[in-house]
Amino acid sequence: MDLTTLRAVLWDLRQRIVPSRFEKAQQPDPGTIQLGFRSLKGMIWLELSWQADAPRLVEVQAPPRSGSGSTLAQQLQHSLRQLALVKLHQAGFERVVEFHLAQRPGEPVQRVLVLELMGRHSNMILLDEHRRVIALGRQVRDHQSRVRPISTGDLYTPPPPLQGLAPDRTEAFERWRSRLSLVPIPLGKALQQSYQGISPALAEQLAGDLRHRSVETLGPEEWSRLFLSWCLWLDQLHHEQFALVMESDGRYRVWGATASDSGDSSSKTLAMSLGALHQQRLEQKTLARLSDELQQRLERWRNKEQAALDDQQNRLRATEGHETLQSQADALLCLRNPSRDEVDEAQKLYRRARKLRRSRPI
Repeated sequence: MDLTTLRAVLWDLRQRIVPSRFEKAQQPDPGTIQLGFRSLKGMIWLELSWQADAPRLVEVQAPPRSGSGSTLAQQLQHSLRQLALVKLHQAGFERVVEFHLAQRPGEPVQRVLVLELMGRHSNMILLDEHRRVIALGRQVRDHQSRVRPISTGDLYTPPPPLQGLAPDRTEAFERWRSRLSLVPIPLGKALQQSYQGISPALAEQLAGDLRHRSVETLGPEEWSRLFLSWCLWLDQLHHEQFALVMESDGRYRVWGATASDSGDSSSKTLAMSLGALHQQRLEQKTLARLSDELQQRLERWRNKEQAALDDQQNRLRATEGHETLQSQADALLCLRNPSRDEVDEAQKLYRRARKLRRSRPI
């Protein structure tokens, strides 16, 4: 979930969930918390996930009861009981959301739930009124991060500042183009390195196939079209003009909707539609992983059975030599004066021949 999608989800949720009363917390899996808030329009469930491969904040349908007995869910249930969600805060181009909770709107904030969506560094942190850590999704030890270790009891410190400049609607075209053209690299990489909040998906939405071309090969018309898309994105981000648009290839965007776009024709809200989409993709990913695991397991079993079959076939082929052993033993005993060693050798050959005969299939 990139910054633009996060801003769209927050825009949607603020209209329906602020203010609302916290009621329920449960943890369906180690990297996900589901929170239930009751508003005047009914119960709304949010899913907060800090999984490295799919960090997200979405709305979900009322989930089945599972994970309410986990330590983290119980900590949230106890700490947030009887509190109201009074504010959803997200600053600048940071993918950090703060849920401010108080006894009622207008009163001092007593708890802050922080969701940091930063890839493998994602986390969920519960703070008290002094912004000290009460509980968190995963503890970050000193040996895991020298920059920002986090444990219960610590005073919360925000993530390190983002690299690059914050996009500015007032930046002139020539200045914007010269900033992107400083280094002869692909346009998509130049956008991500120069400005904050630019994900690979957003770079593709802004530039299309141009993102693969070096900035030094772009012509004036291509720069002009790109700048128009850039200004449209910033303008819609500033005015919170979001709409979910599904692309023909299954991807989606939440900005730049036109009259020809079908958008989301269902009655679901934007946050709910994104929740269903993420759930579908997670299920597909899980199914693909289970399919790969089953395929590998079947391959191991097949190799094991093939090795056993090869061993039995080798043993079977070895039984074909029993007549030769019998003849060798007979020849030793047919000598005029066989020695004791020759007699012993003949007996060994007879025993081997009998063993091989017994091994032959019936």
